[in-house]
Amino acid sequence: MATIKKYDAVATVGEYTDRNGEKKKRYMTCGIVFENDKGQLSLKLDALPRNKDWSGFISFYEPKDKQTSDSTPATRASTAHNTAKANAYQPEPNEEDDIPF
Repeated sequence: MATIKKYDAVATVGEYTDRNGEKKKRYMTCGIVFENDKGQLSLKLDALPRNKDWSGFISFYEPKDKQTSDSTPATRASTAHNTAKANAYQPEPNEEDDIPF
């Protein structure tokens, strides 16, 4: 029985003011929605908000592309560091630097 992740289950749990003075909503990912091979949807909750600002609603959004969510400078730096560490901090071979003889 195959299941496919279809949506992220997200709740709006409050607001904050950013450094430009604009009000923004604060979100919490509560779980995920799966679709089985019969087309039925199932919700798996990992957490529920417990604050006065939660309306009781959970919205479903298509999952963000992993490439997009991992594109912050801190994440790229961490990934590069972990890759270098796994390679014992040896420089990666560069095909342009290879001498064929």
